[in-house]
Amino acid sequence: MPSIASSKAFSFLVAIFLSLTTMSVACAAQTEDRDAYKLRIDAAWWFSNPTGTFHGSANAGEFDLNKDFHFGSYSTFAGKIDWHFKRRHHFLLGISPVSSSSSATLTRSIEFQGVTYDVGAKVSANIQSLSFSPGYQYDIIRRNSGYLGLATQVFLLNTKASLTGTGTVNGVSATRTASGSVFSPLPALGPRAMWYPLRESSRLSLDGYVMGMYFFGYGDFITAQARLGVAIHRHWTVRVGYQMGNYLDIHGGSNQIGMRFVQKGPVAGLEASW
Repeated sequence: MPSIASSKAFSFLVAIFLSLTTMSVACAAQTEDRDAYKLRIDAAWWFSNPTGTFHGSANAGEFDLNKDFHFGSYSTFAGKIDWHFKRRHHFLLGISPVSSSSSATLTRSIEFQGVTYDVGAKVSANIQSLSFSPGYQYDIIRRNSGYLGLATQVFLLNTKASLTGTGTVNGVSATRTASGSVFSPLPALGPRAMWYPLRESSRLSLDGYVMGMYFFGYGDFITAQARLGVAIHRHWTVRVGYQMGNYLDIHGGSNQIGMRFVQKGPVAGLEASW
C-alpha cells in the first residue's frame, strides 16, 4: 500500500484535478478554441522524492530506499510532446528518466539477488528508471475556456536496482554488486483537463491529469499532476505545480525483481506551443 505521505499527495492532486474538471465543464460555454495549437512541447525540472521498497527475484530479500539508505530528493527532467493533429484528437509522447543513488552503513542485514550484506557494511544503492509513454487523447469537451479529455498512454518503464558493497555469497565475503531489472509496458487510462479562468485572456491556465490501471495479480500503476500556467509570450508559458510521477507496484516473479516505487515532488518548466 502507498505510504501516508504518498496517499496525502495523491489525494491533494485528485482534489485539484476534480476542481479543475468541474470548473472547465461549468465554464465551457463558447465554441472557439483559445489554444488552437498544432504542436506543444513541455520541458520541466522535477524535484523528485523517491520512496519504496525493492525485492529480489522470487521475493527473495528486499531493501527500503528510505529506512535502509535514506534516499532524498533530487533534480531530474520530465518532458512531453502533444501533437494536436485534429480539433479533438492528440498524439502524446512523454519521457521521464530517473537516476538516484545513496550510500549507508547498514543497521540490519539485507539479502538481495543472492547476496547478503551484513550489519555494519558500507553499501551503495542505485536506482535507474527510464519511462517512455506514447498515447492518444480525445477531447470529450473542448471550448474556448478549456477542455476535458480522456487519454490513454502505454508507459514503457525500464527499472534497474543495484546494491554495491561487501557482501557474502556461500560464506565468502568480497566487494559485490547485486542487481536486477524489470521492463514493464503498462497501459494507463484517465481524464486530462485544461481551464482558462480569465474570461478575456489566456494569460492564466490550470491543467492536470489522473491516470492509472490495476493489473490484478501483476500489480498496479498511478500517475497524476496539477499545474498553474502563466503565459509570458504568445508561444511560451511557464508552468509550476506538483507531480506524482508514478505509484508503481510490481509483484515480480521467478526471474525478475519486484518493487513498490513512488516518485513525487514539485515541477517547474517551460511550455512552447505553435
